[in-house]
Amino acid sequence: MPQGNILVSSARSGTNYFLSVYSKCFPDAFVVKEIFREGGDSLPRLEELLGVGSQRILKMVENNPLRLWRNIKEACAEEEIPALAKIFYYHVEWNAPLWENFRKNDRVIHLIRQNPFDVFLSHKVAQQTGQWQKFARDGEAAPVEPLVLDPEELSKFIERQGEHIEKTRSFFKDANFSEIYYEDIAKSTEDCVAAISKIFEIDGPKQEVKIPLKRQKSATNQELVANYDEVAMFDKATF
Repeated sequence: MPQGNILVSSARSGTNYFLSVYSKCFPDAFVVKEIFREGGDSLPRLEELLGVGSQRILKMVENNPLRLWRNIKEACAEEEIPALAKIFYYHVEWNAPLWENFRKNDRVIHLIRQNPFDVFLSHKVAQQTGQWQKFARDGEAAPVEPLVLDPEELSKFIERQGEHIEKTRSFFKDANFSEIYYEDIAKSTEDCVAAISKIFEIDGPKQEVKIPLKRQKSATNQELVANYDEVAMFDKATF
């Protein structure tokens, strides 16, 4: 079976940034987003690659995501191009055959945001503004009204995030498995290129890598959170 590449993470952890830089390192690669989530993702790209309609793809997402992944890898192998997709910890139950297939047959990259407070806050900001991504063409980021965070909700989120991370590490410990931290690659695209080059054992692009995706955050956590003093204890590198 052809080898694929799978990026495991959670929302608001820099996955789109990673995919954007990866696409610059592998311009011919087939790169798709959250294709295993309910309702699917990247459907036009999948339709073009697989030659089937969106309804058939969505049926595979719902009933047989492993078949979808195998079809993607086989189609990419025929075209002699690499395949990379992302999956979040909670998109598919861990007892599903898809995860075991990843472990046995694919390269798995685990992207972690060390400070889960940032992940939680990013969710809340995006929910308030309705802006889940920001591109250079979009201009200024949407204004944010200071948020009041529920300490109990935040604590439970961090605990759950830690469980996801440890489950992933344990499950893939004997697999073709790499782990990177968002904080290490977010400083510049050059840092992300370096991480990708190390994982895939390639020489990255010689020229500066530029991507249309832009960082959304322009204020500090203290400025964004009205009750920051109440939750400041959670604002730290935890993982």
